[in-house]
Amino acid sequence: MSKWLFGALALALLSTGCVFDFDDDDSFSIGCINANGSYVSRSLSLPPFSGISQETSVEVFIRQGEEQEVIVEGKEDAIDQLELDVDNGVWDIEFDRCVRDLGTMQIYITLPELRSIRSSGSGDIVGENTFETGDLDIHQSGSGDVRLTALMDDLDVRISGSGDLLIEGVADEAYYRLSGSGDVRAYGLECRTAEVNISGSGGTEVRVEEWLRVRISGSGDVRYMGNPELDVDITGSGDLIDEN
Repeated sequence: MSKWLFGALALALLSTGCVFDFDDDDSFSIGCINANGSYVSRSLSLPPFSGISQETSVEVFIRQGEEQEVIVEGKEDAIDQLELDVDNGVWDIEFDRCVRDLGTMQIYITLPELRSIRSSGSGDIVGENTFETGDLDIHQSGSGDVRLTALMDDLDVRISGSGDLLIEGVADEAYYRLSGSGDVRAYGLECRTAEVNISGSGGTEVRVEEWLRVRISGSGDVRYMGNPELDVDITGSGDLIDEN
């Protein structure tokens, strides 16, 4: 690369506020660090939160308990870059800067209450015991999967990415809106009523007792167990399938 072209590129990028780290081989990265250091286990102190927003490739394990606790296992340099801010009761799991060579990292979270899960990264979120809560919102726009068992009043699920949701337990009412390719596997979740709206290719498996409303404008199928009253409108190529 000519000095003129390199200088022009650097000037253009600097005008956007980017930060450079120059290596010995004259290559550069924009705002990134290499995660070094040994693998450690560290306890993090955060303000109280009842929601999780996963924006990374890190695996997150959650459980319900009396006292909030967050333990991270991974490279020291990577742990140092974790954001510790809680906004409106939600911890955004993300890094201050981009981290290369992250390696294996796990976050273990104990919460007195769980109200929301948002997953926009590639890391999975796994429940390790049964949560008892009121209303629970789960929004997935990334490729990471969510696996959870919960006893709740209302469940609100939105999937616009490719990550799957596997959920078990009990809910009074459940709402599923799928516009991506991710699937919902909820045969293990007993619901009184459920509404399913599919505009993407993702499919849904539900168990419903009294009433099931289905709207399909995409290619995803709805498979159901139980004997609910049905309210169905299908304009796409997906089907409603009785699995009893």
